[in-house]
Amino acid sequence: MSKFSERNQRLTNTVGQIELLEVSNPSFSGPMLICNDVQDFVSQGEVYIGLPFGFTLPDDVSGSAPRMRLSMDNVGRGVSDELERRQPGTTTMAKLIIVGRDTPDRHEHVFWLPMSSVSISGASAQASCSVDEITRQAACKQMATPFTLPGIF
Repeated sequence: MSKFSERNQRLTNTVGQIELLEVSNPSFSGPMLICNDVQDFVSQGEVYIGLPFGFTLPDDVSGSAPRMRLSMDNVGRGVSDELERRQPGTTTMAKLIIVGRDTPDRHEHVFWLPMSSVSISGASAQASCSVDEITRQAACKQMATPFTLPGIF
């Protein structure tokens, strides 16, 4: 058996790979486990539902932060129910995991993507993935005012 990286550098990969997506938010009932396939997939004891998804790479536009677009099917799997539970002020994180089909319990690559501006239509759900909102947050969650810290004024 050859390594994952060696197989992916060949012209023909007989085993293949699969993309897993874990979408989590504090207001969700649990993380959404999605597999970029038409059938369910099991990795590390967790069942990922088969739901095709894809990414649109960001455009190179000066003066704005790059935003990648995530789109996934929204056909009867309860994706819209979970996404509509998002509370204001919470950060939704998507964890993209790449695994080989022959070694489903070994996560070869893991990428964290903060999601923002989620929109749901009848056939698909879309979200922007960018670190822009996280980097623009205030470093201090509570500011010193005469009301919050009266002893320093």
